[in-house]
Amino acid sequence: MQLTGRCYCGALRYRAEGEPLFKGQCHCRECQYIAGGMPNVTMAMPEGGFAYTQGTPKQFRRADLPEPVTREFCPECGTHLLSRTPGLPGAVLIKVGTFDDPSLFPD
Repeated sequence: MQLTGRCYCGALRYRAEGEPLFKGQCHCRECQYIAGGMPNVTMAMPEGGFAYTQGTPKQFRRADLPEPVTREFCPECGTHLLSRTPGLPGAVLIKVGTFDDPSLFPD
């Protein structure tokens, strides 16, 4: 599978290739903050098949947590594009709302 996506303003673009590792919703408190109260809807893709094709993301990691998740977002519009978590080495968790074709996240 190959998918592409972008942030809201288009300054950041990405490509992801490979078989999805899983799709899901996270309801943890951290993800509720990121998603504005609702679950964080993501598809995990192999990190080796992921690349930014335009722009450079800004990263954020909470310093007060023992194993913080790294969040990557657009420095222009603030769109959260993906997360990298120590609990899932070798994977990127891509926000489904940033896909160019959201139908790639089947029901």
